[in-house]
Amino acid sequence: MANNGLLLVSNAAKAHRYCSQVSKYVKNVLYIKFNSGPDSSLPVINKQIINIYTKASTQCGNVDVRLMLKPINSQEKLKTNRPYELIMYDRDLAKDVVNSLVNNAPPETQVQSIDSDKSVISKLLTNDGEAVKTYEYVALGGTFDRLHNGHKILLSQAALRATKHVTVGVTDVNMIQSKTLWELIEPVEIRMKAVLDFLTDINPDLEYNVCPIQDVYGPTKDDPRFQLIVVSEETKRGALKINEKRKEKGLQPLDVYTIGMAEELDQQSTEEEAKVSSSNLRMRLLGTLLREPKPNPNIPDWPYVIGLAGGIASGKSNITNKLKLKGAAIVNCDIIAHELYEPGLPLNRTIAEAFGDDVITAQGEVDRRKLGSIVFSDKDQLEKLNQLVWPAVVEEAQRRVRALGEQGYKVVVMEAAVMIRAKWYTRCHQLWAVIVPPAEAIKRLQERNNLTEEEAKQRVSAQPSNAEQVAQANVVFSPYWSYEYTQVQIDRAWEHLQNYLECRK
Repeated sequence: MANNGLLLVSNAAKAHRYCSQVSKYVKNVLYIKFNSGPDSSLPVINKQIINIYTKASTQCGNVDVRLMLKPINSQEKLKTNRPYELIMYDRDLAKDVVNSLVNNAPPETQVQSIDSDKSVISKLLTNDGEAVKTYEYVALGGTFDRLHNGHKILLSQAALRATKHVTVGVTDVNMIQSKTLWELIEPVEIRMKAVLDFLTDINPDLEYNVCPIQDVYGPTKDDPRFQLIVVSEETKRGALKINEKRKEKGLQPLDVYTIGMAEELDQQSTEEEAKVSSSNLRMRLLGTLLREPKPNPNIPDWPYVIGLAGGIASGKSNITNKLKLKGAAIVNCDIIAHELYEPGLPLNRTIAEAFGDDVITAQGEVDRRKLGSIVFSDKDQLEKLNQLVWPAVVEEAQRRVRALGEQGYKVVVMEAAVMIRAKWYTRCHQLWAVIVPPAEAIKRLQERNNLTEEEAKQRVSAQPSNAEQVAQANVVFSPYWSYEYTQVQIDRAWEHLQNYLECRK
């Protein structure tokens, strides 16, 4: 199997038919290049952009399909961002065209022909589709997280309509925080690089400007050269705002080309969106290994310790219970802290001395609500409490981990709300994090603890953010959806962990 391959077709109309057939010979990138002629007109290419990328998700697996928008030119050496090791062509393509491209390819390149089916092609050509108007300067914008086939349609349609220049605005961090699992969105630099890489592959002759944007307008509100903006159904309102702003500045409004949503043909759960989306891809990352665990020479190899982090009301205990059913032993640091607060124990007296006898009930117990009202409204007081409690808690937690290992447990989950802030994950082999949107955590906390909204907000904001936790985590869960979908995440993580531990023996 080749890492990358090039498919040459005699006309654009038949390109999508071969995708599933040839993708089994290619592991990474499949380039598709078509011959010039009436059957490769702009309307036909326009139609094939939709056909190819809509079907690629189900027909081509994980192969990165890229339809090159310029017809074959047998007189020039074909340039791609990734070297191809295999050339495939349909038998209707003229031999001199094939020979010319093969002669310009590296000598080790493999070559093979594929069958064509003229009856299928004739059906495809019965309706060439809409006319394609072209413009010198074209713009579009989006998040472009983990570039998928929906993005490829959007970018390809923009490049198809441009004769000189394409600007792509990529949303910066301030514009993504309303999106599902935004904490898992790639950094803007990575997203911009992926966009530019794709565009220069499908048409290297255009001029590109891929830039971060902090608002819906980007450079389109000021630059009179732009003539067209390409949008999706969900972003077309942004185009209206841009044209309103251009009108205020005395600029010509942009023509707007709207692309319909690409249907998700590989929907993996009812929680996922029905369209091809980055949100679906991020949801599929839940329970998977986001980053490889690093060796930790400071702790014994066994038992294998998973640090489980998660903010208050994130559903961390639910995840813990599910992992326990899988066979993990549990050390709950929050429970340990409660136990160390018991009357007569040293920590109980220390807290009274530090925060006053008002935080101790008549029965000698720590009044957690009173203590919480003090520390969650004052960062200095919270830090003082942490310095008193953390050393005692982690010492007892590690003692229990060792004891569970001696009892024969292979996996121990050490659960702690302060896992990140206290850096207790440095005492674990992996860090798993549990996140839900802050608004959901606040709502749950109000209902569970009978707190006011302000009290709940204080407690949530006093803890590490979801983004901080994701930045450190090997695995992320989000019990925001159904119980069944949470279980799917647990099953993924546990299966991978067992495979990993088997290889580790």
